[in-house]
Parts: sequence; structure tokens; C-alpha cells
Amino acid sequence: MRLRRIGTRAAATVVTMIAAAVLVPLAAQAAPNVTAGTTGWTPQIYPLLAGESVQRNVSSADRNAALALCSWADGVACVSVGQGDGKHSVFHLFRCETRTLANFIDALAVKNNQTGGAQVHFWGPNKQVFIPADDRIYTVADSATYDFDHLDIC
Repeated sequence: MRLRRIGTRAAATVVTMIAAAVLVPLAAQAAPNVTAGTTGWTPQIYPLLAGESVQRNVSSADRNAALALCSWADGVACVSVGQGDGKHSVFHLFRCETRTLANFIDALAVKNNQTGGAQVHFWGPNKQVFIPADDRIYTVADSATYDFDHLDIC
């Protein structure tokens, strides 16, 4: 009787170990990756013309420094917009052209260092804003940013 009980226990232990080896990795795959953080979106400006650029994943703490660095050259407009994950995309624009915006949802900031008094003009179906060419960083309310679907930098 005692031998039979040891065999039953051994078999139960083996089955438990096999189940753990199979089920634990499956459970880990199904669990959300909390360390990955919030999923965001990718703001876009169309077209981004030759010589213009975008810097992605700029931290909130570094956003204003990135805007200042971006706008060192005369004739440049720099636009930063949130990505929804606590980071920002900073666009370096200098070509006079009307653009289409996508995923402009929050945390819009602009430093306009264009010459000749050129303004940065954002507009959408219900709201618009003009950013003058001076040495300031302007922020725009999220409610307006969400409405914008076009940009003109001249």
C-alpha cells in the first residue's frame, strides 16, 4: 500500500511540473507588460519636405530645450506635439507650404524663428491659431490642437 501511495504522489508531482512548465509561460504572454508604459500615437505632418526633419520620443522635461535647439537657425519653425506616452515629436520646418496634420492631439508647443514676420498658422474645422515669429515658445490648448488638421508656416 505504501509503495502505491509513493507512486501516486510521484505521478501527481510530475503532472504538476508539466502543467507549470506549460501554463506559466502562457500566463506570462497573456499578462500585460506594465513596464512598457502607455501606448501612444505617432503625430505626422504631410508632406515633410526635403531638408526638414522630425525628432521622436523627446521627453517632456527636454521638450523646450529641443524646441530652442531646433530653432537656432533663422527661417525655421519648430513644432512639438505630444505622442500620448509622455514623449513628444519635434518637427523642424522651414519650407513655405501648407501641410496636413495627423494625430495632433495634445501638448502642442511652437517656437517660430522665421524671418520677415512669417507666422505659423494652425487651423481646423472650428479653431485656428497664429504663432508670431519671435523668441518665445507658445503652447496651445489641447482642445484647439485636437481640432487642427492643417498647418501653414508662411
